[in-house]
Amino acid sequence: MNGMSHSLLTGAIDQVHPSRYLQTRQKALELFARSGFSRVSMRDLAAYLGIKVGSIYNHIDSKEALLFELIEELYEQLLHGASLVNRRKSAPAVRLHALLEAHLLLHERMGAHFRLAEHDLHCLDSEQHASILALRRRYEDHLVTTIEQLTGTPASVSLRSTLSGIVSLLNQLPAWIAESPASKGARRKLLHDMVMGALQGALQATPSGGSRFQAAVPRAS
Repeated sequence: MNGMSHSLLTGAIDQVHPSRYLQTRQKALELFARSGFSRVSMRDLAAYLGIKVGSIYNHIDSKEALLFELIEELYEQLLHGASLVNRRKSAPAVRLHALLEAHLLLHERMGAHFRLAEHDLHCLDSEQHASILALRRRYEDHLVTTIEQLTGTPASVSLRSTLSGIVSLLNQLPAWIAESPASKGARRKLLHDMVMGALQGALQATPSGGSRFQAAVPRAS
């Protein structure tokens, strides 16, 4: 089933039983994030949802379509947050801190989505995979543009690749310290500083980029 027919199906489900469909999505998200998408069978999913396996297609299009929808939702939220930040009439350094903060705050709300995006993206078909990568590149462009404005230098191909890695770092780092006894605010500050350090390290490899970055970007308070 293609993306359009999937949208029509889920749209119909939403109109008839919106709360039920959202509950189904939420429970599927929990199971996929906890067990790993590829390890969850349709029978497992039906059992977790409390329905008969033969009726599961009355609730979802397919397991893969649901995964796509969840990862797509994440990148749409990231893009929305980045767009709000970049509408501000503020200095590039301020926007950079705000972009990182928005990303880390979203991770606190959508940690399970981030886990799927980083660990299960390969489970999508080629069309779905390409669609998600296009969304991710649009999101990365917000970071690239901010860094270019900050340093006054166009981003090279290698720097763009490095900044893509920074996005992966942002996606994964919060889960690494999730069990820390520190408060959410303290963890977020630590993560923010770690990512800023990684950015500075990446820019040190560019002509004068590291020094311009260090001079232009104040430490987050």
